[in-house]
Amino acid sequence: MTVQPWLLLSSRPLDRFESAHVPLAASAFHGYASAWPVPAPDDRHDASGRPCTRLHIGGDNLIEVQGDQLTVTTSSRNTCALYWSADHQGNFVLSTDLLIAASAWMSLTDCQLGVREQAGVHLDDRSSIHGIGRLLHSSRLEVVLQGNQVRVRRDAMQDTLALQSDRYGDALFAGQTQIRALQESIAGHLQRPGKVAALVSGGVDSGLVAALLAAQCPDFEAFSIGTPWGNEFDDAQQLADALGRPLNRVELDPQSILHALPQTIRAFGHPQPQAVEIGVAITAFCRQLEEGRTIFTGYGSDLINSGMATGDGLAEDIRNSIAVEVDKTRYSSELTGIAAQACGSELVHPYWDLPVLRSALDTCPSVKTTRGREKGHLRLAAEQWLPAEVAWRKKTAIHHGNGLGTALSQLIDVTTHQSASAPALYRQILATQLDQAVRAPLAPLCAEDVLDRALHSLAHRC
Repeated sequence: MTVQPWLLLSSRPLDRFESAHVPLAASAFHGYASAWPVPAPDDRHDASGRPCTRLHIGGDNLIEVQGDQLTVTTSSRNTCALYWSADHQGNFVLSTDLLIAASAWMSLTDCQLGVREQAGVHLDDRSSIHGIGRLLHSSRLEVVLQGNQVRVRRDAMQDTLALQSDRYGDALFAGQTQIRALQESIAGHLQRPGKVAALVSGGVDSGLVAALLAAQCPDFEAFSIGTPWGNEFDDAQQLADALGRPLNRVELDPQSILHALPQTIRAFGHPQPQAVEIGVAITAFCRQLEEGRTIFTGYGSDLINSGMATGDGLAEDIRNSIAVEVDKTRYSSELTGIAAQACGSELVHPYWDLPVLRSALDTCPSVKTTRGREKGHLRLAAEQWLPAEVAWRKKTAIHHGNGLGTALSQLIDVTTHQSASAPALYRQILATQLDQAVRAPLAPLCAEDVLDRALHSLAHRC
């Protein structure tokens, strides 16, 4: 069972969302939520004792609502996207969900919105839907209600992830520093109640997370994902054996992957093929997993440690490559945990936590090629935790594709009876979800129905 989590704030009441209404302490704004944590009334006071609502979004984005003022501060990571729109007639909406933002905006203004023709990842403040913006990372938005008007101010803040240094110039020390940050990150996430799991492939990134997790939570469950087009079960089994844990082999069938597309696209807020094909396997995995788990992954290490170089053909300028990849990821939403939340689990990417990010960004690029390998500094330090074969194993980064993207595209072509149809199908899935959100924003629509409608629409367009 999946319940799409979202939060919505509006300058005016929205009748169609009334059953999802949540009170905001002494505020002129209106709040609505579905499966989203909202502070209890007793917690809604600032340091001076005045009524105030604070909402932490995605860990380090912050929304503060007090009286007629709303302030949003986005982090450098901006893992959880925030979508918004405002006009000169006093209308304003802000939501964690693109479709909900669009539906609310149309309810307030009666304007017609549609999916952009080029509905991919935009490295700016555009979303995939005309008329709805996305707040940039490292920014501040202030909205003040003044009678029938809204006053909006936007300011840029320091982008801490744009700063890199050569602070750590010794390979082993740099790797050990990052591992200590990983240990602290994992310890913090283990404060959540419930079962703990790790996704492993048998490579150094997920292997390190699993090894560090085993030291703090010996009874964690190890999972490895496979598809009809390939798996890494043997490598993952070697790692699990070294850690003394059984390995759960999860084989996803083609239909389960197709049915995970709508949830992935909604969570990402766009239908960009490469990002969707990165995220769809883990969404499909979460859809069939028992609820209540905290799931750790090794995602993100390639972004911050190698600039996406994955073998002996190292990037000429690792520092620049890392800057590019980190920046792109803040717009792609591919490390969001929204899809997992919808399935009742928490997805954790320790390499994308700020202390771990900082340790990687402060590592001299030259030590990242220790022994002529990408992530050489991390591999060197990982030898204290993993078998050397695992620590230095060559693997293909998930962001470079593990065969799933090509195979999925071929499967979609067979399903649609059209060539190169995956991008069109992904866009149509988003359009189908938008249509549903406009007509009945609170009505559930199962993934199978979304996929069937999108396929039907695509067939009739040709």
